[in-house]
Amino acid sequence: AVIKLDSTGAEAFWDIDRIAELLIEIAGINSVYQRLKSKDKKGKLIAGRSLPEEVEVIENGLKFLVNIKQGQKTGFFLDQRENRKRIQSFTQNAKVLNVFGYTGGFSVYAGAAGAKQVTTVDLAQPALDLADLNWLLNDLPSDSHTSVKADAFDFLEAQKQSGQLWGVVILDPPSYIHAESHLKQGLNAYTKLIAAGASITSNGGIVCVASCSSHVTMEAFLKCCEEGVGKARKTARVLGVYGQPADHPSPLVMAEIRYLKFVILKIIS
Repeated sequence: AVIKLDSTGAEAFWDIDRIAELLIEIAGINSVYQRLKSKDKKGKLIAGRSLPEEVEVIENGLKFLVNIKQGQKTGFFLDQRENRKRIQSFTQNAKVLNVFGYTGGFSVYAGAAGAKQVTTVDLAQPALDLADLNWLLNDLPSDSHTSVKADAFDFLEAQKQSGQLWGVVILDPPSYIHAESHLKQGLNAYTKLIAAGASITSNGGIVCVASCSSHVTMEAFLKCCEEGVGKARKTARVLGVYGQPADHPSPLVMAEIRYLKFVILKIIS
């Protein structure tokens, strides 16, 4: 298990050593590792036996290598697992582009559902290396996956200029809005991203776009989708609007805890 507390208040409040003990005692966990919020501090093993840099996990029957010591957050974005499964109904025989692909979660799901070709784009080479390994770990054909180290916007613009079209485009960026003061700038960035993705999606194709920013409401995010598709001079139909799974619950009175937005759009024309 990996634990990361996202504030000094949380670190002061929770008895993390006792939580680690209970995880081993009740849940049968072998090791509990703590990731620290400060980037200049290394994480530490707080209970159980030592563990390797990378561990193999199984999600919905698919295998993934997770770097729990150096990977982003706790190493793997579990909150997207239901949405990863959702995209499979659109990816059979499709040409799929996974932008901000990290270690290839959406890519592996697409490949397992029979995608014809999958491309994973990310700026971090270590993440792409794991994406390649995760693809092969699931016995998927090596010639059906390509990983590309590139800035997302540069890559999308290059695809547009070259006239490349994709059947399924997945846009799962990191949070653009870390504070309320960045809201306008962040919404503009989402709109620009959605426009870039929609512009290279074939008619009848699918655009899946996510936001993990707690400062963005679902209403505001859908407005970004509307404006982005319009800027791409496309029309689209909303096939689904989703959020985080049940093990990421939120108090009814705290809408900001419902941070994850995931919208599936079908490009009509």
